[in-house]
Amino acid sequence: MTTTSSDVGSGRPSAGIVVLLWVAKLVAAGILGYAAILKLISHEHEIEIFTTLGWEPHGRFLIGGMEIVSAIMILVPQSALYGAFLGLGVMFGAMIGHLTALGLAGIHLALLVAVCCVIILYIRRHDATFIRNLWDR
Repeated sequence: MTTTSSDVGSGRPSAGIVVLLWVAKLVAAGILGYAAILKLISHEHEIEIFTTLGWEPHGRFLIGGMEIVSAIMILVPQSALYGAFLGLGVMFGAMIGHLTALGLAGIHLALLVAVCCVIILYIRRHDATFIRNLWDR
């Protein structure tokens, strides 16, 4: 399996790294996309969550939009790094919401997506100078 530098960063990564990257991308994008669809179609549970937070309906649509954009960006090799940043930010917000107002039920998915986004950011760190400088000190 060969990859381009735009897909994984500089150099030729091992097959295991490429598989790990794509598993992280698919898991993060899948969960983000599913959650976004539920928010955007006004699923009853999502309405309850955002009513509890006091963000219904505008916050639900805003967060759903950011989730779907993040999911799409994660799957596109040229924008995966930026999509992972966006996804990580949205998941930090979700975790804060769960820790402060919603309870711990459901926080595991936010943690899983956040970990997948960090994996993507680490593997693709060579695509952005500021990340490379943070990790490669």
